[in-house]
Amino acid sequence: MQRIPARELARGVAGYAALVIASAAAAQTPAPDDPATLDAQSIEGIAGLEVTARGSVEFRQGDFSVFADYLRFNREFGRLEADGGVRLQKAGDRFFGPSLHYDTATHTGSLEKPSFLIRREQTARGGAERIEFLGRDRYRLTGAHFTTCEPGNDDWRLEARELELDYEAEDAVARGARLRFLGTTILGSPYLSLPLNNRRRSGLLAPQYAQTTNRGAEFVVPFYWNIAPEQDATIAPTYMSRRGNQLKAQYRYLGQSFAGQARAEYLPEDKLLGESRSGYSVQHEQRFTPSLLGRLDVNGVSDDQYFVDLYSQVRQVSTGNLQRDGYLQYGRTFAGTAVAAQARVQRFQTLQDPLAPIVPPYHRLPQLSLSAARNDMAGAFDGALPFEYTRFSHDTLAEGERSLATPVLAAPLSGPGYFFAPRIGGHHARYYMSRPDPGQPVRQTVSVPWMSLDGGLLFERDTEWAGSRVAQTLEPRLFYVYAPYRDQSQLPLFDTTLADFNYAQLFSENRFVGGDRFGDANQITWALTSRLLSAGGVERLRATVGQRYYFSEERVGLTPTSALRTSPESDWLASLGGRIAAHWITDGALQYNPRDGRTERFGLLLRYAPEIAKVLNVSYRYNRADSLSQVDVSGQWPVSAGWYAIGRYNYSFEDKGVLEALAGVEYNGGCWVFRTVMQRVQAATDVSSKAIYFQLELNGFGQIGSNETVNLFRRNVPGYSVTNPRDQALVPPSLGASALGAEGN
Repeated sequence: MQRIPARELARGVAGYAALVIASAAAAQTPAPDDPATLDAQSIEGIAGLEVTARGSVEFRQGDFSVFADYLRFNREFGRLEADGGVRLQKAGDRFFGPSLHYDTATHTGSLEKPSFLIRREQTARGGAERIEFLGRDRYRLTGAHFTTCEPGNDDWRLEARELELDYEAEDAVARGARLRFLGTTILGSPYLSLPLNNRRRSGLLAPQYAQTTNRGAEFVVPFYWNIAPEQDATIAPTYMSRRGNQLKAQYRYLGQSFAGQARAEYLPEDKLLGESRSGYSVQHEQRFTPSLLGRLDVNGVSDDQYFVDLYSQVRQVSTGNLQRDGYLQYGRTFAGTAVAAQARVQRFQTLQDPLAPIVPPYHRLPQLSLSAARNDMAGAFDGALPFEYTRFSHDTLAEGERSLATPVLAAPLSGPGYFFAPRIGGHHARYYMSRPDPGQPVRQTVSVPWMSLDGGLLFERDTEWAGSRVAQTLEPRLFYVYAPYRDQSQLPLFDTTLADFNYAQLFSENRFVGGDRFGDANQITWALTSRLLSAGGVERLRATVGQRYYFSEERVGLTPTSALRTSPESDWLASLGGRIAAHWITDGALQYNPRDGRTERFGLLLRYAPEIAKVLNVSYRYNRADSLSQVDVSGQWPVSAGWYAIGRYNYSFEDKGVLEALAGVEYNGGCWVFRTVMQRVQAATDVSSKAIYFQLELNGFGQIGSNETVNLFRRNVPGYSVTNPRDQALVPPSLGASALGAEGN
């Protein structure tokens, strides 16, 4: 083996390279301190001009290397020719071919009949009749094909008459292109422009297809417009075989002090209804100053059945009220006092189901609020003084104005193992009715003072559970509330309802939610919580039980005819949950009526997730008052090599029917994934919607079909994991959060 020393060859090349850099810096020539070495079985030539090497040739310069049987290198001009088993390496890229011409000064040249391996965010490989090197990271391939599949597997590949790859601009252009999948051409185009990373760029997105009962066959060809770095838009012409042609558009923007988006949908003529239909949504948020914030959220549709007919997801088809809301909010701290003010206007569009009508909520036209809060006053007190004025408007119900003040003063104490928080406050409301109900006074005022005492202890000991050392806590808590009776039977009901009876409500001063009622109270709540905590602080198990005792009968109701409590005790509330084993979590809650000896509410969740992309969820929910009894089963599980089954079944025993069902499969072919899902949703009282979606995802290239497949899996199966994440590392599902009572949508 004969070798020219690095310092000798580098000296000859560097002497000329310096001239190239000075005269044509844009060519990005090798720096003068990039040495070049040449190893071969035989080397001959003129030392300062040109050398020829034969036999196991290795040429290296920086991150550029050439291996061949024969190589000729002109030191003066930096030109290189190689033949016989040529292998060219540029950083992580590899090129193979029989014959190479290359200019090391300009990084240009050509390689005949190459095969290649390009390592970027996704590793791509392929071949061509010829490749031209157009710069450090630019290539033009003639008669090319490429794929991200492993060698020996060409399940999918892109073929092109000409393919340009520009890794400096992160763009690719294919001319005379066709996409082949499992040997069949599934897409052809005379011109394709593709991104080489996740950077946004204008162009057609992958077409989407779905089949639904309400819309029929649905085809969408979205166009993405990258208007500017801080603005973009998506325009989606949609064909629905049962409904007609629809146009959807979304515009998004972002600034230093503002952000927002606008969406619009228009169906010129619904084939089934014979009329046009439309929907819109606008959200905007802007911070005018560090203390002043504004938000706008406006939504609307053309008719009550818009979502039932044109959407398939539970969260949309079950929409009852569309919000139209805007407010300005000011917040600042003055000498330790936090001051906040807000001006708000809020309206609703109520979408009615003829078989299950609902009462539209009141509009707030306007709502003005002002509050001041300060902590650690005189070293011991926390105080707040909120005030609110609202004018309530309604098409059919009584209308009026309400002024509301709810001051509160607290003196919290805490230390290791205990806390105690006495509080006093008031509920002061004044009404003026511009359109009262018959017999209702035009002006009314009510004032309700109240006080509460809240205290708890924390005991802790070390113990052993399931073979591990854990810390066990015991946390007793008492909460007393007193509020005198004030007659509120003639007050309007603008925004108030009875609060849900749950653990948090056990420790609330008011049993109502809203500003129109404050309940009389003389009651004490007790609760006991115990936890098992691992050495790392992970909650292995949690158990809680609580109940409220009343020292007087209830007198304030929502309406004069509302049923009032007469029992001296509330229902029992209990919960049990945690990570009971390495792969198991559970969460259960119970509301038990000791007077009648019956369960009022019950919920139980059990989740098993031994590995990534393996999860099973089973939950049951029961609510006697709402006539609710539902079981919900969902999961993702591998059934054979590469195949995963995904599904959900939500059944109502009271309605004797399926509320939502979903069945899908996902196949991971290594460099591609196919997903399909069938869904059934109870869209309205007597209307169900069925849909089927397909998606083919080619790793490193793009998607064909509907993104709704993955969205459906994620919404309906807690713990679902895609089998081909972009970072090629499966992300484990979150097992810490409780899914009890979740709808999965």
